[in-house]
This record gives sequence, structure tokens and C-alpha cells, in this order.
Amino acid sequence: MDSHASNSPRRRVTVALAALVCALALPAAAHAQLMTFSGSFGSALQPGGRFTDAEGIATDGAGRVYVADPTAGDVEIYDNAANGNRFLATVGQGILRNPQDVSIDDRYHVYVDDVGRNTVSMFDVFSSGMTLVREWGGTGQALGQMLGPRQLVVDKGGLVYVAEHDNQRVQWFKPGGSNTQVPVSAWGVASPPVFSDPFGIAFDSAGRFFVSNASDTDAGIRVYILPGTLVGAVGAGPGSQVGQLSSPKGLLEDPFGRLLVVDSGNNRVQVFGSADQHSPWLDSFGSAGSGDGQFSAPTSAALAPGGWLYVSDTGNGRVVRLHYDDADNDGVLDDADNCKGLANPDQQDTDRDGIGNACDPDMDGDGVPNAQDRCPLTHRGPDANHDGCADPRSRITTPRSRGRYSSRGMFRSVTGTATADTLGVHDVRVAVARKSGGRCRWLGSNGRLGSSTSCSKPRFIRAKGAARWSLKVRVRGRGSWRVLSRAVQSGGTVETLTSKKNTVSFSVR
Repeated sequence: MDSHASNSPRRRVTVALAALVCALALPAAAHAQLMTFSGSFGSALQPGGRFTDAEGIATDGAGRVYVADPTAGDVEIYDNAANGNRFLATVGQGILRNPQDVSIDDRYHVYVDDVGRNTVSMFDVFSSGMTLVREWGGTGQALGQMLGPRQLVVDKGGLVYVAEHDNQRVQWFKPGGSNTQVPVSAWGVASPPVFSDPFGIAFDSAGRFFVSNASDTDAGIRVYILPGTLVGAVGAGPGSQVGQLSSPKGLLEDPFGRLLVVDSGNNRVQVFGSADQHSPWLDSFGSAGSGDGQFSAPTSAALAPGGWLYVSDTGNGRVVRLHYDDADNDGVLDDADNCKGLANPDQQDTDRDGIGNACDPDMDGDGVPNAQDRCPLTHRGPDANHDGCADPRSRITTPRSRGRYSSRGMFRSVTGTATADTLGVHDVRVAVARKSGGRCRWLGSNGRLGSSTSCSKPRFIRAKGAARWSLKVRVRGRGSWRVLSRAVQSGGTVETLTSKKNTVSFSVR
């Protein structure tokens, strides 16, 4: 083979394209690790621990963590990660008997299903004391009744979906009049065949519902669309290999359509890609045990603002806190981070090019690299000297353009405004001249007109002020007059462009 031919441009392009295709074809296992251990709380063995049991889990917009404790008969609430997940309060004491799961709606109301009474209770928001607002259900198999509710979700319209273990169905309810919740329908009771052990439930932005079967013989995730049509499945079936499931329980969709599965029998959390992409396996975290990064029969999971994922580690009586999809620990999920790998929690993007300022070599997009840009955070133009700062500009407000004045009612000051990007205005210089033909007599600092000279050679006098400026003058003599203003930027750049705003002609009668 000709060695020169092997290194030809066409050959290099072909190799590059092949490498790209291979990279795109890599299995999902090559995805960067989505989850890392960050701590735990709530265990009776830890300082301040409170859990008797830890089952369902949810978070609100403030990052607070709500944990259903069936044995204690309440839901315990913990502060956000920034405040150390300290214990805050409980809800449902004296009302709940055996709460299984908790969910928070878009308005931060708290929903709890109670397997001890086969009911769902809705409580007011945390800031309003979480008083009981309404309750529905009751033991039975009829529509509106429940048997063995496991997990529930609430959509933006206030519809509540409950997975019922003993009735082997998913039932959903809509808000009704007089502060009630009305049953709508259920699925899983006819065709397709009934659930063997429905447990977790989640939905995505496309209107698909995911329901987990916690049975060891039927471990998997079913995918439905309303009113209960089976359209697919997630997971490779029972087993312990990646992508396989054993007694899956809690389900959760992240902001990018990825499905998180609490794989309880395998003591781990698994992540699958969007259903639009046929739910490929992406990542797995956890193993059996009680140490860091280990679980014992985990039940549920919830995402919180700041890139936090909380998992109820039921067998260990605690909640495990993980960093989720946030390799640089800046509190922004990597799939939305405009500076991946570099912490920039403010996500500032001055030029809105999708690259955050923290990693953008030209933050304001003006073509001047940050290191040479005197105004790296602005792009206001024009920039005649290419220093990265918009050139200084001035405007004359008095006299008015093409104004006609009486010698008796003459103004006493030339006034105006000026801007000079973020560097600011150092000073403003003003020139005033009486015109006669093509010649000008420029006003001097002594208040007198000079000898006739070229109109292209103005004699500037420094005005008082900067952003708002003025220059006292005494205009004498009928005829045509001209006023020019020129702003000077801090650093010495002088306004160069002539416009109708900084060059005004007027007449005196």
C-alpha cells in the first residue's frame, strides 16, 4: 500500500468520520457517571436520627425533603442540603395510620397515601402549616375506593394517580367541587393482563405513564398512555446485570426525560434514557450493604433543586443523598449546564450563545477576546478602535436641532447627556460657533468669538458634568450657529462619530 495515499486528506476525513460514528455508537454504559454519594441522614444510629421506617420520599421547590414513615404514622420533613438536611417538622400525626408514599404538586401541596386506611390525604403547603385540606378513598374495590395504595403522582392539572397493590391497578382522580377529589377511571383490571405487583408510578412530558412491578417473577416497568393502553416496557427483565431489574419500586422522571428506577431487589438505582429513544440503559449506582454508596431494599427516590437526588434506604432506616448529573458540583444538571466540567452556579451567559461566561473566551460576543477586551461583559457598539468597549456617545438637548431663537429669549447653557459603556464618561467637550458662509467663529473659554476660521476645526471647551453635562454660553448676534459635543471615555477614548444627536444647528433672529 502507498503510504502517502494512506495519509491523504480524503483518508483522514474518512477515518475521522468513522471515529465519530464509532463514538456515537458506543453503548450507553460509556455515559459519564450520573450519580455520586454525598451523605445520608435520618438513621436512628446517626445524631438527630428520627426514622422508624423510611418509605416514600418527595421534595419541594425549596429543596425540603418529605419522607413517609409508616411505622411512626407520619411524614417527616427535612431541610434542604444547603442547610444540612436538618429535621424541621412532621405532618399527619394523629391522622395517618400507615403512610406509604408522599408527593408534592406544583403548588407545593402535600399528598400522602395511607395503606392503613386506604386513603389519600392532601395537606396545605409547608409555609401554611400543612393542615388537612381534603381526603378521599376508603377500603374496597369499587371505583373511588382503594386496597393497598403504594405510590402516587400528581400532574400539573391536579390529577392524582395511585398505584394500588391489592387491587392490582392504577386509579386516577380529578379535583371536584366543594374541595373534593373525584375518581375518573382505572387501568390494569382487564386487557392487558392485570398487574402482578404494581408499586411505583411516574409520567413523562409526552403523557406516558411508567408503572413498576415489584414481583420477582414479573420485575419490569410497563409503559402506558391514557386511558390505560400498554405501549411498551423498560428494563431487560428480571436479573442482576445492568439494565435488569429485581423488585423495582420507586420511579422518577428527571427534567431530561430519563427514567430513574429504584431497583430494590438489586439494592441500587438505575437510570434509563428517554422513552423517545427506546429507554436505553445509562447508569447504575449502589450495591448491597450499609456503608457509603450502599443500600438495603431502597424504596423511593426524589430529585431536588441543586442537582440532588434523595433515596429512601428503607432497610438501613435512612435517606441517602446523591449528587445527580452534576460532575462539577455547581448545582446545575450537566445536561443543562452551559459550562460542563467547570463550576458556574450563576450560569451567566452575556452573549446568549449557549456557552457560559466562565468558559467563554469571548463573553460578550463582540469578537474581542476577554483578555484584550476593556469591556468584556458588554457588546453595545459601535467600536471604532476595537478595544471591546462601545465608543463614547453624547447628545445635545439644548439648543434643539434646527431651533429658532429670539435674541431676547436666548438660552444660557448648552446641555446634554453622554454614555461610555461600562467604563463611564470622563468628560464632555463642547464647541460653539457662529457660521458665516463656509466659515466659523468658534467661541473661546473667555466667552468671546474667535476670528473666522474653518468650520472643520472646532475649538472645544470642557463642559461641567459627565453623564449629564452643561456649558454656560452667551450667544450674541443674529444668524446661523452650530454646536458640537464630544464625550471622552474613561481611559481616553474620544467620541469620533458625528451624528444628528451630537451636532446641532440653530438660528437666532
